[in-house]
Amino acid sequence: MKKSARTNVPASSATIENRRHSNSRLRAALAILGLLSATSGQLVCQEAVRTSLAGEAAAEARHRAAAVPGFYDLQLGPTKWNLAAGLDLEANDNIRFASSQPDADLTVRPQVNTQMDWRVSEQNTLNLALGAGYSAYVFHSQFDRFFVGPGSELSFDLYAGDFWINLHERFSITENAYSDPTVVGTADYSQLQNSAGVLATWDLNQLILRLGYDHANYNTVSGGGGVPNGVSEVANCSAGYRFGPELTTGLESGGGLIQYSGAAAGITEAVDWNLGAFLQAQPMEHVSVKAGAGYTAYIPQAADNLSKNEFTGAYARIALNHQLNQWVEYGLSGGRNISFGFFGGTIDLYSAALSARWRLFSKLGLVTWFEFEHGSQVLVGQESFDRFGPGMSLDRPITRKMTGSIRYQYYQRGSDMPGGDYLVNIVTLSLLVSL
Repeated sequence: MKKSARTNVPASSATIENRRHSNSRLRAALAILGLLSATSGQLVCQEAVRTSLAGEAAAEARHRAAAVPGFYDLQLGPTKWNLAAGLDLEANDNIRFASSQPDADLTVRPQVNTQMDWRVSEQNTLNLALGAGYSAYVFHSQFDRFFVGPGSELSFDLYAGDFWINLHERFSITENAYSDPTVVGTADYSQLQNSAGVLATWDLNQLILRLGYDHANYNTVSGGGGVPNGVSEVANCSAGYRFGPELTTGLESGGGLIQYSGAAAGITEAVDWNLGAFLQAQPMEHVSVKAGAGYTAYIPQAADNLSKNEFTGAYARIALNHQLNQWVEYGLSGGRNISFGFFGGTIDLYSAALSARWRLFSKLGLVTWFEFEHGSQVLVGQESFDRFGPGMSLDRPITRKMTGSIRYQYYQRGSDMPGGDYLVNIVTLSLLVSL
């Protein structure tokens, strides 16, 4: 193993550049850690749209990492690596998400994160992103378990003329049960999510065509209590026209077949499809908007070959980002969608979130947010629920390679089903070391 070579500069300039590169690596490592330990919010879309958005997010994360000077600072043969280790201490006053008699606990969560870039040829690149760790409960050790962050993937980018072809294997084992708004009454819910597929993009300058296919699995690892597993075959396509650097719009479509195992109410499979339009725009210098809307259908099939509880309706999503000034940047997102990958089964979900990043101090990062979700079960139970909560996080560099952060999250859930209500407060202290 050897360190990547660095440009020789005068001593004073070298010190400044090393600090700049170190801060860039720390910011990038924090971004990658946030991605790898993020919630499974990617599930909140009908499956074809979800897989398409997941591909865009993964590609954006790879490009961000490659753009940070000195991010890959360890070279092993033809491969370049970024390595980081983290330790979280989480205090949760309701680990079972119970409506009464809540149990509190402390969780120690060591984890490692790595990202690898292997330029196989001038046009072809193999990438690996992996975040994994172990959750150890101080007072309830029966809930101890491993996890793999949802940003983990093995990806191969192939460029040929106007074509970009991405082969990928994305995988995770969810750990934070509060990331799923339908989890109630259990502390150890964990789900394996795996998606393998291909995405082809044909860039004709103003016209951009995309076609993708994925085989996805959702299997309960622990704490499921009879929650069905799902396997889906998903295809998606889109055609966008770039009117200029500030505006791209087009049509999107997709669909798939979902097969259930152990499903309640005898549901064995379902077909879903969607047809709609999307928009990406930058109406002003510091304002960007991404949106999509259309019509979707979810048609389940019962064991007796009779369709049951067919769902049809509109879906929508929007994400707006505005850098208000040099001190404040905020984002607004929301939409309506349907997903079968939740603890509570297939859910018709409305969601909205407002977040703000405050640049009030040179070394202290402050982020605040507020989330709201309203969901209804489509197949079984017929539960309707509302969940909302504010949150905030603070992070600060401690040394040249170490960053500390503290995060607070509050959730209040209300349900029309007995035992579906809860209140929870979660405080997390984190240390991240760039190796």
